[in-house]
Amino acid sequence: MGSDENNINASIAHIVLCCVAGRGVSKLHGKSFTHPGMHANFFIHGVLGFLHFQSKILDNDLNAAYQISLKATRYLALPCLNADLRRSDKTLSTLHLLSGVIPFALSLAGEDNIPLGNLMIACNIISLCHYSFETNREWGWYTAAASVVAYFLSPQIDKKIFYPLTLALMEYCAYRIFCIHYQPPPPPGR
Repeated sequence: MGSDENNINASIAHIVLCCVAGRGVSKLHGKSFTHPGMHANFFIHGVLGFLHFQSKILDNDLNAAYQISLKATRYLALPCLNADLRRSDKTLSTLHLLSGVIPFALSLAGEDNIPLGNLMIACNIISLCHYSFETNREWGWYTAAASVVAYFLSPQIDKKIFYPLTLALMEYCAYRIFCIHYQPPPPPGR
């Protein structure tokens, strides 16, 4: 009974991720392929996570697809976000994308290098903090903090529901980097 209840809770957590990521996917404008990367990545993972944890009821085995999407959420989401934020600098944007593609490709090949992956995630979090500092984007700081929780704390907790919920928090904050920008008040007139 406990396993079935955990699977239902994990399915609900993945539905929450779908709902939050769906808003990011639905508000896309422009011709950037990196911008939908994070939102679409989380949305697809949410759908596959729901189906994976309900596979006994649906009589489908989606474990292989779920494992690929799990690796994609870990290694590709932040690089896509950073590449989109830095899209005016093609070199830096490409470097961010490569920082995710390399550990993702290694993990797909069965040579998952956890320290390298963690290093690339940490570099992307630091880059997001630098961008937030440079452009005064408060939600960038929140996204970086949510990323630390999702990528470094949730594996330590090892609950099926914690990772998709922290990804949903990360997505919620990341969506607002593009939407909300606080400018400091103008200096008082003399």
